Amino acid sequence: MFRIKIFSFYLVLISSLTAFSQNGNFYGKVKYNSNEPAVAIFIALKGDQVEKETNSNVNGSFNFKDIPYGDYTITFYSLNDLPKIVSVKLDSKNKEVNVILEVSALDEVFVKSKTVQQKIEEKGFAVNVIETKEAAIQSIQVNEMLDQSAGVRVRQSGGLGSHAHYNLNGMTGNSVKIFIDGVPIRNFGPSFSLNSIPPSLIKRIEVYKGVVPPHLSDDAMGGAINVVLNDITKNELKASISTGSFGTYRTDVNGGYRNNKNGFTARGSAFVNYADNDYEVWGNQVAVALSAGTPDVYIHAKRFHDRYRSQGGKAEFGFSNVEWADKLLAGVLLSNMDQQIQTGATMEIVYGNRHTEQSTNMYSLDFAKENIAKNLDVSAFVSYSRLNRKTIDTIATQYSWLGYPTSYFNDPDVWSSGAEAGDPTLQKDIDETVNTRTNLAYHINENNTIQLNHLLNTFTRDSDDPMLPAAENALKEERKYLKSILTVSLENKAFDEKLRTSVFGKSYYMDRTSKLRTRSSNTSGSTIIIDENNITSNDFGFGGSISYSITPKITVFGSAEKAIRLPESDEVFGNVASNLNASVNLKPEHSNNYNLGFTYDNIQLKKHTFGISSNIFIRDTEDLIMSFPTGSNEEFFENSNIGKIYTEGFDFTLNYNYNEALFFSANTSFFNARDYNVTYDVNGNPITPSYERLANTPYFTMNYNLKFNTKNFIQKGSTLSTYTNVLYVHEFFRGSSVLGGSGKIVIPGQVSFDAGFAYTFPKNKVSLSFDVKNILNKQLFDNYALQKPGRGFYGKLTFSIL
Repeated sequence: MFRIKIFSFYLVLISSLTAFSQNGNFYGKVKYNSNEPAVAIFIALKGDQVEKETNSNVNGSFNFKDIPYGDYTITFYSLNDLPKIVSVKLDSKNKEVNVILEVSALDEVFVKSKTVQQKIEEKGFAVNVIETKEAAIQSIQVNEMLDQSAGVRVRQSGGLGSHAHYNLNGMTGNSVKIFIDGVPIRNFGPSFSLNSIPPSLIKRIEVYKGVVPPHLSDDAMGGAINVVLNDITKNELKASISTGSFGTYRTDVNGGYRNNKNGFTARGSAFVNYADNDYEVWGNQVAVALSAGTPDVYIHAKRFHDRYRSQGGKAEFGFSNVEWADKLLAGVLLSNMDQQIQTGATMEIVYGNRHTEQSTNMYSLDFAKENIAKNLDVSAFVSYSRLNRKTIDTIATQYSWLGYPTSYFNDPDVWSSGAEAGDPTLQKDIDETVNTRTNLAYHINENNTIQLNHLLNTFTRDSDDPMLPAAENALKEERKYLKSILTVSLENKAFDEKLRTSVFGKSYYMDRTSKLRTRSSNTSGSTIIIDENNITSNDFGFGGSISYSITPKITVFGSAEKAIRLPESDEVFGNVASNLNASVNLKPEHSNNYNLGFTYDNIQLKKHTFGISSNIFIRDTEDLIMSFPTGSNEEFFENSNIGKIYTEGFDFTLNYNYNEALFFSANTSFFNARDYNVTYDVNGNPITPSYERLANTPYFTMNYNLKFNTKNFIQKGSTLSTYTNVLYVHEFFRGSSVLGGSGKIVIPGQVSFDAGFAYTFPKNKVSLSFDVKNILNKQLFDNYALQKPGRGFYGKLTFSIL
């Protein structure tokens, strides 16, 4: 009933909001007579009771929304000619006005405007903006694009389909939140991950390091990655097919349709991913005993039980850019996956039969309207998702890295527990999630805006395991979680928008309940009991950002926040399919985050263009949550609060291009995360903190990318792009860096070298790319020496159907 009430409330809210405006819109494009888009043209609209101003964007497009029907003049001010005045009557919902400006007697026209990246950076947050237009035709995944960005380290536990953590300037795990168009990705289910989204669907990726803008309205204490999908501005249908090493196959199709008369809009996408992930592994965890009692022999072996399959589709239907809504879209997402499980938390234990199956259904409603009432913008999103997950582990046969059951005598060895990862299980979990997000923005005047943002998330899980004894299975478990985050913020622009400030306050509320089966030992043996646990928390955080444009090219920025991160449902309740144990007593994380940096863009010396950006940061964190292997064989993960961690660091990026043909970028990231926990001796006297580095955390990375574009290669109108990328990760300790002296396990320094090319045929309808990844076939690790794929070859064909 609770979920139904929430859904009903948002349906009523959205329905009522659409009843306001009865106005129309002007839209169109401004071009020069050379057919080049007229960028940053100042445009003024004037009527009897309405006066509005705007600028054309990088495509020459402009629009005026919510204009009352009537007669108007639109004046276009160009630096290269006299103003052009157009008289026009608005008598329909959408009126198109296209204008051609005459270029005066100048040989060339140089028009500069702020890019989307510059506008985002000017808000004062430490942010990277990744453009995906050119990467969309490569055989490259979203995670690989992120891994090439300053201050970002994507940590995967294997090949395609493996779990990924995102490290932003020293903060990792669930401290870093992932969003799709501002909606938390956790609602989309595990088969719809960042790597499942085709790059061709993405307009840009915003990476916020540390302090996060209030409109994302989540407990993103360590930063956020917001994937912004393409708008539907024309009817299109695109598809791509790729294949490569280790049995990898991927295909996707996406398209959109909009009726310009009535605004009806539909868009959808579908994908299929498959990988055998049968790449070679070696090292001190890949060993076999050739006979009972003999020493282990270290070998090179292929992963043999790591197949990954996923498929899904997402569709949205509704209206966009109509008089009563900027968008009102109803959506449905269906996805499923099945995945074999090769190892436990580390490569010490190898499985040959354990696997998981999962499916997700999500239904959503998305509404947005600027100026729904005078100076008031509203957006609302509500979704319901249901995830079905099954973990299958019923065979006790022991496997080795040779790829078949271990056997020293006539019969295969078996695990005494009855299955590969403990007791036999066919556990089925049903996770249900309701998510709502509401944003209100009131423009007090041109320079001041106040915003109210609210996020509500509820989670329940029902579990059943027919492999358990009937009496034990009858003791039903319960898992419930509610999270509410309310944000109030004020944004100000001053000194002709050179100075931008934002201050905000956040209220964090959490209520979680669990009833889990546990074993209680006594003199007569062990008894199964239900352990009940209920925890609530109420926290308050605040922060702000500031930026100042010293010149149009130089901007300095800073931000600070007292941030809180609430434990996620999987961290608290565990996940059998991921070998993750429950940690019902986890406490929220608290951190004081500080950033200070600058950008110096568009430094031009004839045909050479440079850009520099840098950011220094501090993270002072209490009760940091980290995941560690547990058990004698390090087979499972478990989350723990590890106390006080103090982090200092910086990242630096250099961009260069020559004549828009040769492009080079380099970035470096370093952070020093140290343990500041005070321990006590047997007499209760405090012992100085060890100041050791944070375990299993790479702290120094460098990335270099070089690309060269050749126009009219072989065919007129074609483009050939060649590119290389080098990633260096400095060695780091797998565990403690202090206690125990020598002999520590070190994850060695790593160099990953990739190269490839992409050829786009004339008219930009078809592109072909070929990539070689990890050319040097080096051992690459991220998490606890879980080895990633070696050298691989990949090809991709992308084509536009419409």
